[in-house]
Amino acid sequence: MLLGLVGFLALWFTLKLPSDLPPVQSSMVLDVKGRPIATFEQNGLREPVKLDQVAPVVVDALVSAEDRHFFDHHGIDPGGTVRALWNDVRGNALQGGSTITQQLVKNSYLNSDQSLWRKAKEGVLAIKLEQTHDKRDILERYLNIVYFGRGAYGIQAAAHVYFNTTAAQLSTSQAALLIGLLRAPETAEPSTHPQEAQQRRDHVLDAMVAAGKLNATDASAVKQQPLGAIERSQQTQVNPAVAPWFVDLVRQQAIAQFGESAVYGGGLQITTTLDLDAQKAAEDAIAQTLNQPGDPQAALVALDQSGAIRAYVGGRDYSALKVDLARGKDGGGSGRQAGSTFKPFVLAANAEAGGTVKQVFAAPSQITLPTASGPWTVANYGNESFGATDLIDGTVHSVNTVYAQLVLQVGPDKAAALAHAAGITSDLPIEPSITLGTGEVSPMEMADAYLTFARDGQRVDAYAIAKVQAPDGRTIFEAKPKTAPAMKADTAHLVDFVLQQVIARGTGTAAKLDRPVAGKTGTTENNGDAWFAGYTPNYAAVVWMGYPEGNSKPMDNVHGIAVTGGTFPAQIWQKFMTAALVDVPPTKFPDPPAALLADPTNNATLTVDPATGDPGATITAKGSGFAQCVTGWYVTIGATKSPPQSGAVDDQRTATLTVPADAPPGPQSVQAWCDSGAGARVVAETTFSINGATTTTATTDTTAPTTTATTSPKSTTTPPSSTTTTTTVGPGP
Repeated sequence: MLLGLVGFLALWFTLKLPSDLPPVQSSMVLDVKGRPIATFEQNGLREPVKLDQVAPVVVDALVSAEDRHFFDHHGIDPGGTVRALWNDVRGNALQGGSTITQQLVKNSYLNSDQSLWRKAKEGVLAIKLEQTHDKRDILERYLNIVYFGRGAYGIQAAAHVYFNTTAAQLSTSQAALLIGLLRAPETAEPSTHPQEAQQRRDHVLDAMVAAGKLNATDASAVKQQPLGAIERSQQTQVNPAVAPWFVDLVRQQAIAQFGESAVYGGGLQITTTLDLDAQKAAEDAIAQTLNQPGDPQAALVALDQSGAIRAYVGGRDYSALKVDLARGKDGGGSGRQAGSTFKPFVLAANAEAGGTVKQVFAAPSQITLPTASGPWTVANYGNESFGATDLIDGTVHSVNTVYAQLVLQVGPDKAAALAHAAGITSDLPIEPSITLGTGEVSPMEMADAYLTFARDGQRVDAYAIAKVQAPDGRTIFEAKPKTAPAMKADTAHLVDFVLQQVIARGTGTAAKLDRPVAGKTGTTENNGDAWFAGYTPNYAAVVWMGYPEGNSKPMDNVHGIAVTGGTFPAQIWQKFMTAALVDVPPTKFPDPPAALLADPTNNATLTVDPATGDPGATITAKGSGFAQCVTGWYVTIGATKSPPQSGAVDDQRTATLTVPADAPPGPQSVQAWCDSGAGARVVAETTFSINGATTTTATTDTTAPTTTATTSPKSTTTPPSSTTTTTTVGPGP
């Protein structure tokens, strides 16, 4: 306590209140190699006004929401300061406790460092400011310099850009909305985040009621009013020819962390993760491929092994497009369905549960499967049939009917959980259609999730800002990307193995490079969205293509073809990666364990007890290696068949059956039949010796009836039938 008092007195006598506002310094934005990208300047609208030219309801809203004791304190609110200090002592970020006077001091004389030392200086200067300026002067200065978003500094400029009116004519609803924007204007922009803007406005109205500045009935009536903000005009803060979407992302993140005044006038040097060479390669790849005015939009995000964003394109036309398509909902738009690019997450979830890629499934052109919500009909792209196939070829050819069966085996919840762990942040539907990519995601989160496969199953959060330095050269921020395990390394290596074959001989051949690459195509229903998501062991990139209108405007005739993920998106990806990796040596993917590539029934075993008996005897057959026999499993001896099991995933199984009464003496074959979705086949075999046999040749063994035998899979003898009604055409490759 004594040390704190001594420190305060030292500050009081040494810290002088500046007579004038400090000079404004632009902040510089650099790429990862130190090359300039853009500057952030305070070149927005400024229209200073006297306090008596501001509607009184603005002052009521400001004081109620930001500093209810403004007219009673002398610059600081002791209670709020104590709460803020206690919060910091507990290790949390400094928050709350700042009076309007302190906010004015911070915006005018200090930076946004989250430190006790800055907070202490802020308090001393606030007290000194209150000794030399009256309350109305402080309010007037504050309302004329604070940033409201849309490039507007001060309440008069904000009234113009949001409502096309003046500060004197602002209504209660308008005043509450503008005051609600103060904490973080970008995240409550009415044009792109109306729900957040309304919540902020209503919170200010509630604060006015609590402060006695508005009665509850009037507040309730105001809450029913629309926001009424006019459409946002494009505020160009950067050169739109150089990575404008990325610079917008950096600007928003920097403002959220350091505040508007520091970003636009604090002279910061912001070193980003962007590589201008890779950025040019991304923009060129899109422009060269989609070179007609009416072509669809496209977005591209590329990450290196550390999660650093190396290239970022949010659309084809920054000046005309209102949303950032690379970030989806976070960019002011909406997510887009992932299509078959989601299938690798289902594949990985299956591996995590102990499944192998050699499990065989029926792959008809269409299939109807029972689900908790009723029959589910799925069709392959183009109604193509693939007979019976394992999960490798089911992925290579993007077979919907295979993955429909797989997701029911794995569980939609398990697939969603793994996708979230890998990097998908959007909400996903917990229903079977998740395997066909019906969940809406963004290229940014897909790039992050696919990078997890390249990182041996370790997720890392993508980041855009590498380092921030103050004008004096001090580093005030340095990125420390967070990592977390999303899946076993063996699982990631298995996905790598399968997705390499997608490019080598499947739907993604247009993305081939002169190095090992893995990837997956995706096309949604009616060709509304097309994706290519791919990676090398040290670099991941995702390309999305579509119209902003979504499925209501299909890409069924672009340059004369229907767009799928294997066409233009794969071509854009290939052009970009060729240029981006020109100086990066090729590396190989780790091999997956052989066990994950083995036929799960190759080592199936079967025994019978007793091993010898008379015709008509009851025997018990036991075996292991049958976990993949989900569709059906049973045992036969002669013409006798045990009751079939279906829906079981147990590795070990038991069946009881009766030896035929007319069975002749000698060894009788006992066979275990397995149906993993592609029809029943014999996967294990042993013998049961019927009493009365005689040995007639040296090669017949009738003395070791308990010998366990295995057999290679035989031809399907009971292929599954399909009784479908209406066919629903599913997403394509």
